[in-house]
Amino acid sequence: MKFRPERKGRGQIINITTLIDVMFLLLIFFMVTSTFKNQPAINLVLPRSATATETVDTPNVLYLTSDNQIFLNDTLVDEDRLPELLGQLRGSSTEDRMVLRADEHAEHGRVVALIDTIKQSGFTRVSLSARVPGAR
Repeated sequence: MKFRPERKGRGQIINITTLIDVMFLLLIFFMVTSTFKNQPAINLVLPRSATATETVDTPNVLYLTSDNQIFLNDTLVDEDRLPELLGQLRGSSTEDRMVLRADEHAEHGRVVALIDTIKQSGFTRVSLSARVPGAR
């Protein structure tokens, strides 16, 4: 008993061109709408400030953690070599601004000493980082 006639040639063809187009459109959509936030690998809790504003351009950054470790542009630095490295950085860059990001539990005396070291190295503008209002 044969209910169905035999077919000659190829079987059914599934056209996946439109599926590939849709997948590429979705990929492009998610790439364009994603926001990328620069998260440093250094764990800091910045102090809160009611008047802090968010800045985009941060050329040189000096970090002071709660356990008194110092990082210059994401690189761990020995405090004895800090003036030398800051001087080299100032000499090689036309930017005279340094941003100091100190943990809220860092000692005030250490922050003031770092500001003095930064200014003695030739940087004329020193900015302190704080959390913007409404940030966690």
